[in-house]
Amino acid sequence: MKYAFISLWLLLPAIGWAGEPAGWLAVAEAVVEHIDAAEHSYLAGDAKQAKRSVVSAYFGVFEDRKMEAAMRMELGAKHTYQVERRFGDLRKAIQNGLDGAEVSAIAETIRVAMRRDAEKLDQAGIPLEVFKVNQ
Repeated sequence: MKYAFISLWLLLPAIGWAGEPAGWLAVAEAVVEHIDAAEHSYLAGDAKQAKRSVVSAYFGVFEDRKMEAAMRMELGAKHTYQVERRFGDLRKAIQNGLDGAEVSAIAETIRVAMRRDAEKLDQAGIPLEVFKVNQ
């Protein structure tokens, strides 16, 4: 019984506390938070803040936390480019004042891609630290 408790204790960081996502899924959810904020800002009439949120999703999370690099290595450059393009599509849709439903549809494609690809990276066992600089 004592060993079962110790084993569970050692596994908690891998599965996250209280059901929170871990690994690449946690990174994907951080991107999704920014995409959600962009969509909400746009629908509320604040295109400037919406664009900022898209930029922070891409550069502040997706690239900075090396999900883009992990995807490129594991899922291929072509696939990753297609996903990256969706961030640009969302920013341009906001900039061009497209209908809210169109902006929401593009945002949803990013949410789906982030979660799908994070799951693939986690299933492949790609560690978050593998893409850190100066290792």
